[in-house]
Amino acid sequence: MRAYAIALSRKNLPVIFSLNHLSKIVGVDYQFLRETVARKRESANYRVFTIKKRSGGRRHIHSVTGQLFAVQDFINSEVLQKQVPHTASHAFHASGGIRKCAEAHCGARWMFHYDLSDFFFSVTEATVYNIFKGMGYRPLLAFELARICTTTLLPGKLKHYLRRWYVDSEENAYQFYRSSKMGVLPQGASTSPMLGNLAARALDIDLTAFSDKHEFVYTRYADDLILSVTSELPTKLSIGAIHQAVIKIISQSGFKENSKKTRVSGPGAKKVVLGLLVDGQIPRISKETFKRIDRNLHAACKYGLVDAAKHENFDSAIGFYNHLRGLVAFVKDVDFERWKLFHQRFETLQLP
Repeated sequence: MRAYAIALSRKNLPVIFSLNHLSKIVGVDYQFLRETVARKRESANYRVFTIKKRSGGRRHIHSVTGQLFAVQDFINSEVLQKQVPHTASHAFHASGGIRKCAEAHCGARWMFHYDLSDFFFSVTEATVYNIFKGMGYRPLLAFELARICTTTLLPGKLKHYLRRWYVDSEENAYQFYRSSKMGVLPQGASTSPMLGNLAARALDIDLTAFSDKHEFVYTRYADDLILSVTSELPTKLSIGAIHQAVIKIISQSGFKENSKKTRVSGPGAKKVVLGLLVDGQIPRISKETFKRIDRNLHAACKYGLVDAAKHENFDSAIGFYNHLRGLVAFVKDVDFERWKLFHQRFETLQLP
């Protein structure tokens, strides 16, 4: 027990001996945690709703309720945020960011974009279990932490992500927590972003190795993968061969390519990374993006959030407000002076 505590302390991780100990640390009811791990509180712990995607379709969001929010917040701040993701990963941690990710591809001659389908739902509790176990937590506690950070509450069309347990899996030995399906990361939980980063480490390692071999630059921002090169393509390496190699690595890493978003930008084509133009020495925001933000802010200030949201086909004024907040924040890291002007206008908005 002493060696276990020392090992965790050396990694600057909180010493947690058991689920009961965790309940005392966070200040939540132990029986609540037991029922959560046993999958008896899925509907009570999460409220699932959808929001429209800019690219079409709808995104399913899990809003975490009650005591589980506090537990996940503790795990995220005290455990997960002390982990260091792969250097190619630029999302969900302080040392990353959109601008830094885009800067890596400035001046690219060729650029390959890939998107991962349902990034969070592709990460199972078995993967999360191995992440916590790899940190040094005891197997049973690692399993319980994995259950706390995952869910089986998915809409019908996404239930195929709830894979069955393997009969010989170590986790299935915990019969008092028996469940026929493995949970997945809920999109909306505070723990999911960093767990997604850590789950994608093998993907980042393999795509970095492939890129280094062929003198490409590789970055990942959540589910957005980009490979670029500032010169011509390597000799005897066609676009098709590059595509096949990348797709194979994505598949072997447990993820799936969203083929609708795969694109190749060659010489002369517009080069955009996470909404930023990278055709010069530094990333910049396009005139079209500035105009869109200006138009949305003008409409919201003049007509109010409710009417502006309806005009822009948003489900609610709050959804449109959050969308605007994200757009304005996007500008801050790239054009601070323009951000100050946008921010002043945004601050005058009144939520209904």
